[in-house]
Amino acid sequence: MYSSKYCEVSYLQNKNAVFCKWKSYCEGKDYQEPLEYGLELANKNKATIWITDATNGFRSQESDNLWLASEFSPKAISSTIKTIIFIITNNSELYDEILLHSNILKQFFEVKIIDNITKL
Repeated sequence: MYSSKYCEVSYLQNKNAVFCKWKSYCEGKDYQEPLEYGLELANKNKATIWITDATNGFRSQESDNLWLASEFSPKAISSTIKTIIFIITNNSELYDEILLHSNILKQFFEVKIIDNITKL
């Protein structure tokens, strides 16, 4: 398990999923490390689902968005992940950003947006 003041990442064996829960704003290494760890965890366990709890999420810095697109996403596409689930409420200020990311990711993954973790 990965845990910092910004994010927690764990493997949910009962769902064969990586669970990434953002806790507070971060950028650079603090943003990238948990995602890299989650990808390693996914490949190690052959996880097919990536769950991001964005309930306490934040708007990413442009440099982190570029890293996500140019470095992380190609690795994720080549990984064992087939489905990405975002947990976010419809009235969140991040909802539109998550929706935009979802539309891009749908080219490579099955993508779902749910508003509560109990809907997993």
